[in-house]
Amino acid sequence: MLRVACCLALCLALVGVGAPIDTAAAQQETTIDVSVDGDPLVDDTEHVVLTDPTANVSVEANATIDLIEIRVDGDIRHTYRPDARSFDRAIPLDLDPNENTVEVIARADGVATFEATVTKHTAAPRVRYTSPFSTSVLGGPDNETNVSSGQVQLAGTLHTVSSVSHIRIERTHVYSDGNETNLTDCASRSDCTTDRTLHRISDPGDSFSQDLLLGEGRNEIVARYTDENGRTNVDSFRLIVDDETDPEIDLDVPNESYVDSVRVRGTVRDETKLHRVTLNRTSNNASQVLLTGTDSEPDPNRFTHEIDTTVSLYDAENEFRLVAEDAAGNVHEQTFTVEYDPSPTVTVTENVTNATAETVRVAGTVSEAQISRVTLETIDTRSGERLDITRAYEADTPTTRVEFDRSLTAAPGHTIVNVIVSYGNRQETTSVTPSVDRPADGGTTNETAPDASTESAPENDTSGVVSAAETDGATDDETGDDERDDDASGPSLVPLRTRDAFGGVVVVGATYLLGHWV
Repeated sequence: MLRVACCLALCLALVGVGAPIDTAAAQQETTIDVSVDGDPLVDDTEHVVLTDPTANVSVEANATIDLIEIRVDGDIRHTYRPDARSFDRAIPLDLDPNENTVEVIARADGVATFEATVTKHTAAPRVRYTSPFSTSVLGGPDNETNVSSGQVQLAGTLHTVSSVSHIRIERTHVYSDGNETNLTDCASRSDCTTDRTLHRISDPGDSFSQDLLLGEGRNEIVARYTDENGRTNVDSFRLIVDDETDPEIDLDVPNESYVDSVRVRGTVRDETKLHRVTLNRTSNNASQVLLTGTDSEPDPNRFTHEIDTTVSLYDAENEFRLVAEDAAGNVHEQTFTVEYDPSPTVTVTENVTNATAETVRVAGTVSEAQISRVTLETIDTRSGERLDITRAYEADTPTTRVEFDRSLTAAPGHTIVNVIVSYGNRQETTSVTPSVDRPADGGTTNETAPDASTESAPENDTSGVVSAAETDGATDDETGDDERDDDASGPSLVPLRTRDAFGGVVVVGATYLLGHWV
C-alpha cells in the first residue's frame, strides 16, 4: 500500500509540475497577423498610409479566444468576443494624421498583443525648387523674383508619399497698353493687357522641368501639383523680367566689292525679345527696316532674327549702321563700311615683239571685277590700222578672273596692244607698248620702238604710249620711215590717265575706234 501511495504521489507531483508548462506553451501558440490594404504589418515597425486603411486581423489560438480588442493610440476602437479558436475579420481603422500606434490584443488561455506604428500622411505634395530660384522643401518661393532673361526654366524635385499624377503651370504676362511700366500693378484691370499660357506635365516622377517664355516686366506664375489621391499643393509667385542686356549682333559682310551691290548677312539675338532691327546708310540717313516693331507680348520667334539683304553701293562713301532694339529698350548699334571699286585690275606679265615673225606675245590676267568679255588687239601706231584682234574670254555668266596668253600680228617698233575689258555695263581699255626682240651684231637685244621713247617726253606725259593720230588718208610712205618717227612730224602724244604695267603704260578709258582715239 505504501508503494502504491508513493507512486500516486509521484504521479500527482509530476502532473502538478507539468501543468504550468502546458499553459505557457498554449499562450505562446496564440498568433496574431495584421495586414493593411493588403500589405502585411511587422510587429514594432512603421507603415505609411495616405487614407484611413482597412486592417485585416487574423488570430489563431490553441484555446478558445474570448476577447479581442483593437486600440489606436490607447483608445479602444473595436471589441470582439469570438468564442472560438480562430478569428479573421476586415476592420476599418479611423486614424489621426501623422503617427498612430495600432494594437491588437487577444486573450485565450493567456494574453497576446500585436503592436505597430501606422503613419497617415494627409499633406499635399511639396516642392524644392532648383530653378530659376532655390528653396527648401518646407519654404515656398518668394512672392516676387527678378530674372534677366525672358527664357527661364522652372524646375524642382517633388517630395510626397504618393506619386504626383500631374503638374499644371500657368504663366500670365501682365503689361500696360501704353508700355509705361510692367513692374507695378496696373491701376485697374482695364489698364492691363495680359497674355496667358498653360503647361501640363503628366507623371513627372521625382522631379520636373518646364521651359517658360516670359515677357518684359511682370509675369504671374501659378503652379499646381496634384498627387494620385487628388491632394493639390499650389504655389503662386511673380517673375519680373528686368532685361538690361543689349541685343547681340553677328554680321558677315565683305570689306570691299567690285560690283554695285553687296549682300549683308548675319544674326541678331536677344534674351528677352527683339523689338526692331533697321539698316541705315550713314551718308544720307536712308533706312531699311529688317524687323518691324511689336508689342510687349512674349514671342518665341523674336529671340533671334536672321539678316539676309542686299544693299546698293556708290562711288561715294558706303558706310552702314545696323541698329537692333529689344523689348526693354536696350539698343545695340554696329557700323561697317564696304569699299566699292568696280574697276578691273589688269596685270601684264609678257609683252615682247618678235621682229622676225612680226608677232607680239601678250600674257597676263584680268581680275577683281565681274568680267563678261576680254578682247586683245594690236594697233599700228603709224597708221592707226588694227593689225590683229582676238577674244580671250566671253561668257553670259561673268567671272572674277581671266588669264590670257596670246600671239598677235605686230609691226615691230610701231605697235601697241590694247586689252579691252567689259564688266557690268562698263568697258575699260588698258594699252601696252611691247618691247622689240630684234637681232643686232649677231646677237639679240630688247629695244623699245622709237615711238615709245621716253627721252623727250615731258613729265607726267603718256611716255611709252603712242596714240595714232588721224592720218587724213596718209599712206605709209607719207608717214615716213623710222627716221621721220623721231622728228616733230611724227605721231603726237595724247595726255591720258595712265598707270604702270610691266614694260609699258596702261591707258585707262582710251579705245582706238575707226581711226580715232576715244
